[in-house]
Amino acid sequence: MKHIKKSSLVIIAILVAILGLISQNAIGNLYNSQSSINSQSAGSVVYVENGVTGVVSITDPFLNKTTDINIIYAPLDSGSGFIVNSNGYIITAFHVVGDPLTLQNQMTLKLMNSTDVQNYLEKAAVTSYLTDYNPQLGSELVNNNVSGNPMVIQSQPDANTTTELLIQRNLLNVKNSQQLIKVKLPGTSGGNSVDANLVDVGDPNSDDDVALLKINTFFQKLSSLSVSSKRPNIGENIQIYGYPVINGGMYSDFNQSTIKPSSTSGILTSITPNNGTVYYQTNAVTTHGYSGGPALDSSNNVLGIIIYSIESNNPNASTSSLFLSSDYIIQICNKNNVPINIV
Repeated sequence: MKHIKKSSLVIIAILVAILGLISQNAIGNLYNSQSSINSQSAGSVVYVENGVTGVVSITDPFLNKTTDINIIYAPLDSGSGFIVNSNGYIITAFHVVGDPLTLQNQMTLKLMNSTDVQNYLEKAAVTSYLTDYNPQLGSELVNNNVSGNPMVIQSQPDANTTTELLIQRNLLNVKNSQQLIKVKLPGTSGGNSVDANLVDVGDPNSDDDVALLKINTFFQKLSSLSVSSKRPNIGENIQIYGYPVINGGMYSDFNQSTIKPSSTSGILTSITPNNGTVYYQTNAVTTHGYSGGPALDSSNNVLGIIIYSIESNNPNASTSSLFLSSDYIIQICNKNNVPINIV
């Protein structure tokens, strides 16, 4: 879940607070009991993880050897998504599959290019090397002593600093690298996932925080959600599904035999246009990991896609969430000739 830090959206949050549009009624329970979850809707909500894979060669002058580090998969960020076509097409948020560092530092949407992927892979490979081969490599590089003479070992730099030191000394070489997006379907065991192809994303210049993925269904018919063509109304009941990150780690149910989404509910509290984009705010409580999940109406049709959570400094006000309308979902699917059920 992307926390609201972007200047334009901060203004939205301030205006909403000033106008008193955040309702204190019908506050959602973040971790509702699974009995309250509509099983048909939950069966269409997937866990989405963005990461990198590849091989990095690291030369260690102190051990006098070169080692290939094979990163099978290094996750960078996670979120949620939902199936809109039974042939394996999935909607999620752009920022879930985009460049997490750019989002964090500049609060802008950006796809990872080859250089970004290499940078993330390098850090993952160095972290693995420090764990498995030479934990003191960073401090040895800082001391820059390759003669074998005794040295005073300084505190170990972090993996990022060690990576930069290796690059500066031409001791690190990326042999191959690529972005790898993984999807886990509800009802599957926690370790099972399928690779997803990134089909298309929204326009980052207008904050179209939506992305379209495609997975191989392996001849299995997936359960898809219908998409509403109606605009949400203030006071309307909203149900949200997703995979919240708990205690800074993965969603807790991945430690169990099967995964299933959590749900939270509330009402639509405000509608705020900003630079051509309309944001819908609900007092349903969400957290990191719900990004890309669906906001459903009382008929379990998709009203929109969750993109932000707003944390209030007012102890008497609730955490709330923003979503984009289903218009963005319909647009990206039409653009890519993906048939969906619009109601």
